[in-house]
Amino acid sequence: MENLHSLRDFIRSHPHIDSHAHTVLNKDDVYHSLETIASAANGNAVLNSETSLPSLRVFNQLSEFYGSPCASWSDVEQIHEKLDRDDNEGLIRRCVKNTDTLLLDDYDHLKFFEEAEGFKPFDWHDRLTTSPTKRIVQIEGLAEAEILHIAKTERRQGETVWDRFRKRFLDALDRAMGDQNVVAFKTVICSRTGLNVDPHSSDDTTLAGSLIRTLDLGTRSLGFKVEDKPLCDWLVQQTLKAISLRWRKPGARAQALQFDVGLGDRSMSLERANPACLQPLIAQYSMSKIVLLHSAYPFTREAGYLASVYDNVYLCLGGPFPMISREGQEKIIRESLELTPTNRLLWGTDTKFHPEGFWLANLQFRQALEKVLVDYVQHGDLTIDQAKKIARDILFDTANTVYNLRLR
Repeated sequence: MENLHSLRDFIRSHPHIDSHAHTVLNKDDVYHSLETIASAANGNAVLNSETSLPSLRVFNQLSEFYGSPCASWSDVEQIHEKLDRDDNEGLIRRCVKNTDTLLLDDYDHLKFFEEAEGFKPFDWHDRLTTSPTKRIVQIEGLAEAEILHIAKTERRQGETVWDRFRKRFLDALDRAMGDQNVVAFKTVICSRTGLNVDPHSSDDTTLAGSLIRTLDLGTRSLGFKVEDKPLCDWLVQQTLKAISLRWRKPGARAQALQFDVGLGDRSMSLERANPACLQPLIAQYSMSKIVLLHSAYPFTREAGYLASVYDNVYLCLGGPFPMISREGQEKIIRESLELTPTNRLLWGTDTKFHPEGFWLANLQFRQALEKVLVDYVQHGDLTIDQAKKIARDILFDTANTVYNLRLR
């Protein structure tokens, strides 16, 4: 019994690397619904989320966190707004306690989005954690910034739009790869065109047409959204190719490419969100590290299989915390442990906008991890030391290795 107490304490208190998250909002700035903490729904479907088991659990746990009962999102909003107004930084600090470092998606900070002014600067987060914040560069956002630049400037004589974009994107990608603060790239191709990515580059004629369609559907004032399949596939191909090439350069630090997988909003095609669709791409770019996000829910088993048979694939167990029930969360951990080596599993909250999301995700993940590992120890599947090693791998060591953080 005493040894189990030591295991429980270890899981509850060991520092973690949040390997995939988003910046939080400035006080009294851009408004994003608090319901996003516990639901991936949008539109009118968000209104139904209050009756879901995950939301009811969130109300109860936030009541504990706030020291005041919450029975609805209206209650949560009132208390959140008061705490945010009285001590914004103190609220955030409480929520990210025990976080060694944050790896933050930079999409909301790209300068061509005016609403990015509502988010905390990257280096602001350094005051909250033991180690400095690092960046994750979203490749679709990088491409959209370059497309906007092209739309606003004159083209040189004899230069095609495609040639200009190709050069600007690859140059921007190369600069990001040389930035010591950039530890990973990310693609949201899952929700744009699906994970059935062509592993081989398209010809320039096809890509030029894809770029023109993208330009036709956007404006210089509103920006451009990359969601045409040939162009989306090309961005992923070029990023993986560049990552592979960096492995061959002596002393070069190669980053990983994160894929949004599974869990998402209604813009995502569930049929094309299965990570099994990525198998040809994974095999083609075997020298590039690929991280599958969101626990690949509801395709955790498929993602775990890929991470067990391909040396370049990892599975991040964030996303469904706190968006699905306690039993569902425990099932995710059990399914990921069915055959996946624990040095291929890592943790990231995927928290957006509101600091309470960090607190809830970390609390619920550690509760589920503790329940599963203690159960395996009690059944004789693991020793205490083996269970602690698994917890340490998932919470810290795997991310430290995958992203070359060189912490501790």
